[in-house]
Amino acid sequence: MRENKNQETPFVPGMLTNMTDIKLLICYLLKSVGEPMDKEQMIDMIFENDLAEYFDLRAAVMQLVDNGNVNESSDGILTLSDTGREAAEQLETTLPFTAREKVVKEGIKITTLSKRRKANKAQIIKTQNGIYVSCELLDDTDAVLSFKLLVSDDLQAKMISEKFLENPALVYKKFITSLIEE
Repeated sequence: MRENKNQETPFVPGMLTNMTDIKLLICYLLKSVGEPMDKEQMIDMIFENDLAEYFDLRAAVMQLVDNGNVNESSDGILTLSDTGREAAEQLETTLPFTAREKVVKEGIKITTLSKRRKANKAQIIKTQNGIYVSCELLDDTDAVLSFKLLVSDDLQAKMISEKFLENPALVYKKFITSLIEE
């Protein structure tokens, strides 16, 4: 994440500074991804990709919710309303192509990871014998792969659980390959 310690924010080429453009970018993202998004993850992603300033993003989301263009659930999940969708469809080409391309690419990554986290499980379990990471790759409701590892510390446990959730199918593939290859 960018740091700004008592300095004026440097100009970043491609960064949106107009509030209307920022709101349109948010609507475009929600329309293009086609999935509800966590507000905090979305704001962080847009900010970290230098597409808009953090406080402008927060203000834009609040305005979109207040105007009924975006709906926010009690747990901070954003969905696009019909009026927000219409605005995005009519005005999306006014946004720079690079901003549209970048925000959709990153948005898809976020929603894919979120789906994987919901569809698969990785849990850190602390016992008197040590720290374990328990992982399950699920196919509908059945576990296709389930394992439990004893790890050395909290950091390793967190890293393993996150890596598993990023791509559980790859873990499964490598596990099977290591068992059947000579």
